[in-house]
Amino acid sequence: MSDFASAAMLRLIHRSLQLQGLPAPALAPPRGALVPLDAKRMLAQALWQAHGPDVLVRIGGAARDGHEPLMAALAPAQDPPDLVRRWQRLEGFIHSRHRIVVVSRQGQGMELRHRAADDGAPPAAAEDLLVFGVLIALLERCGTRELQARLMGERRWRWQQQRWFDHPWPQDLGAWELRWSDDHATAPEPLPPVQDWPERVRAQLATDLGRDWSLAVLARALQTSPRSLQRQMASAQTSYSVLLAEVRASRAGELLSTTDVSPAEIGYVCGYADQAHFTREFKRQTALTPASFRRQFAARGG
Repeated sequence: MSDFASAAMLRLIHRSLQLQGLPAPALAPPRGALVPLDAKRMLAQALWQAHGPDVLVRIGGAARDGHEPLMAALAPAQDPPDLVRRWQRLEGFIHSRHRIVVVSRQGQGMELRHRAADDGAPPAAAEDLLVFGVLIALLERCGTRELQARLMGERRWRWQQQRWFDHPWPQDLGAWELRWSDDHATAPEPLPPVQDWPERVRAQLATDLGRDWSLAVLARALQTSPRSLQRQMASAQTSYSVLLAEVRASRAGELLSTTDVSPAEIGYVCGYADQAHFTREFKRQTALTPASFRRQFAARGG
């Protein structure tokens, strides 16, 4: 089996090694949109053997530069719980054999566990650290203030003051504790006033297609009430759900025709629940499957 998330993670690893000036193990960077699931595990274990565990948690630093569409879809998270929900949606989208589980949540803190889905094989220790490091980098990228992180049972914070601290590693690397400030750093800038309500809705939805949108969330973002928003949509003979479907299909069509990003990754980035949902809803909007749309409309050189 193959998936686009493993391919993105491998590209992230190679990018990070370049930034750190470290040689990559004797495994070629991924050249396609999909890679075998075991490729990520093999590379993570090779990195552990070549450079030790500290390098693995620093791999996520490359997630801050914005080159990966997948990381860009995760980065607009409103707060740490929102980021975890996005990550969990990704795991469900690709039917990942490993899952992040929220063990507890209290105030500005949460405990997480990286474990096998169902009764499958547990993540390798190298995979635990790789995911831990990427989550920390994404939390910093989305503006989490005063972020602190450590493995469960540790007395000292391993990540704080925007840097890693080197401590001896505990035996269990798959259970993590996070703490942060309630004050989120990056509130989205308000959209310019537009009298056309459908256009306002489209513009707002397009700012973050990976968000868990609902009518109430959308109304709050537009600084109105759900009931007022419904009236505005009704007067324009449309609805929130219709506009969301249009915006998702429009962005997916743009990515299909102008990039070589895999259809599966495009489906996730544009907010679809899974690949079947993407194919079904995109065809409902365009009368074409994503693959057919790309064949007909992809930009060609020359």
